[in-house]
Amino acid sequence: MSENKNPAIEKVENVIDEKAQERAHKKAMRNQEKNQRERLKNQRKIELARIRENEIARKNQAKSEARKERDKRKAERLISAQRVRENREERKRLKIQNRQKNKEHGRNHSGWLAAVITLGVSTLALATALGFTLFTPSEPDKDLEASYTRAFYDAVEQVDNIDLNLSKVLASSDSGAKQLYLLDLAVNSELAEADLQELPLKDENKFYTTKLINQIGDYAKYLNKKLVNGEDFSAEDVQNLKTLYEGNLKLKESLSKMSQKMTNGFSFSKMNDENSEKSIIEDFNSLQNLSVEYPELIYDGPFSDGQNTLTVKGLSGEEINSIDAERIFKYIFADRNLQEVSVSENSNSRFNCFNAVGKTEKGEIYAEISKKGGKLIMFDYAGSCEEVNYQTQDAIDSATEFLLGLGLRSLSPVWVNLNANVYTINFASEIDGVIIYPDMVKVRVCAETNQVIGLEASSYYANHTQRELSLPAISKQTAAAKVNPEMQIESVRLCVCPVGLNLEKLCYEISGEVLGNTYYVYIDAVTGRQVEMFKVIESTEGTLLM
Repeated sequence: MSENKNPAIEKVENVIDEKAQERAHKKAMRNQEKNQRERLKNQRKIELARIRENEIARKNQAKSEARKERDKRKAERLISAQRVRENREERKRLKIQNRQKNKEHGRNHSGWLAAVITLGVSTLALATALGFTLFTPSEPDKDLEASYTRAFYDAVEQVDNIDLNLSKVLASSDSGAKQLYLLDLAVNSELAEADLQELPLKDENKFYTTKLINQIGDYAKYLNKKLVNGEDFSAEDVQNLKTLYEGNLKLKESLSKMSQKMTNGFSFSKMNDENSEKSIIEDFNSLQNLSVEYPELIYDGPFSDGQNTLTVKGLSGEEINSIDAERIFKYIFADRNLQEVSVSENSNSRFNCFNAVGKTEKGEIYAEISKKGGKLIMFDYAGSCEEVNYQTQDAIDSATEFLLGLGLRSLSPVWVNLNANVYTINFASEIDGVIIYPDMVKVRVCAETNQVIGLEASSYYANHTQRELSLPAISKQTAAAKVNPEMQIESVRLCVCPVGLNLEKLCYEISGEVLGNTYYVYIDAVTGRQVEMFKVIESTEGTLLM
């Protein structure tokens, strides 16, 4: 006979059983949910793997299909560049030949006076826009006229190419395709600018044209760098591209109208004559509206509008007047036997300068002297150098002595180039063995007389300031390991590099050879990432960094 349970105890046991069953049920539900999540997770992994495989296959297929097209485009770009170089050399030859003809007939042409000496090949268009006339022969030579005509229509062709590639960039959503179009735009810009520079126009007549073209090329490089770094275009980037596209479209239309005006009797060589047809020059001048109708572009590049609004750091002292400017000019060039000096104000100068022109027996000296502090920002001497009588070290010594006379000390020569019997020497500030590239001064020395015939110090006076340099976070060895392992490294040194509009980075400058070519690679001394790379190019302009 079973023992009767206490009802209260039985009730408690039932409650315990119910809770146990409830816990077991919840545990089973949790296990079921967990298993379901695992299944979904595995399914997602499988799906993502399949998507990745499809994407890789698509990219590989696209690469395979595009390789021939890229090779073809690359070959076309190289052919175009070679054609421009050949045309440029032919035009130079014809100019020299024509000058010689004039010389033999007793005519005296002063040539052309460069407004500035630039820091880079591609910056010539903007830097020289100060209103001086290119050499124009008095008796048009048929071959020379043909070279001018060829240059104009080559420029028209490149502007058409710019229009095409800008439209493709705006229409494309593929990053790789956009990089190709942007690369083409950069090439189109350089070729168009080179052709326009060959035309016998006054620099102010083509200033706005070349500014737009250079901005397009420079902005293309800036955007391409963003894509390479894994970034995408911002809404502002797209809008800037649209405004540049509209500006180039107007340029394209204007050039087309100009070409229609060029009848059989038209002559480029006579455009600057007093009684010549001025309609083409007026058409070029009207292109200044291009720079008014599109907004300023602020980006990391030498043709950014923001460059004109940057703070000038390296000028100090009291304001001078025109009398002071003349006195300073005569003091600096006291050994040049000045016969006459005139001074005027330069309202277009970023440094707020006086323009000074001094006449000598051998030509004119043109200079810009800052109102603040009375510093020589630039000068150019319109003489000629016929032969090489002095060596590189002689030129460096002469340039160094000239800089010391201007009060510019602690500068070291960092690059020397000999072209057309003229040494061009780049100096930069040096602090405890660290080269400060933003503080750059370019000096030109005649190899025949060893006399300084030009100076460009705008970069120095724009950027020179007291700096406290930080210590590098990585060693020379670590930085050197970042470059191509095949590079035969020749030197590694610390330097400060300009980055964009107002940034500077401490970098390791690593120079060396790869496959017989010399390169300069700049590695961020903090992050170890490559900041810039230049290749040494032997050209008709001498040894250049590109």
